[in-house]
Amino acid sequence: MTNSQIVAKIQELETWLIENPHSSERNLIESDLKKLRTALLDKSHE
Repeated sequence: MTNSQIVAKIQELETWLIENPHSSERNLIESDLKKLRTALLDKSHE
C-alpha cells in the first residue's frame, strides 16, 4: 500500500468507529487502525 492508500484507509476506519460506537467489531477495527498507523510511521522513516 502507498502512503496515500494507508491514510485513506485510516480515515475510513476512523469514520466507521464514529458511526458504529457500540459495534462488537470495534476492537478489531481499533487493532487494524493501530497496525495501519504503525505501517505509516515505518514508511515515513525509510
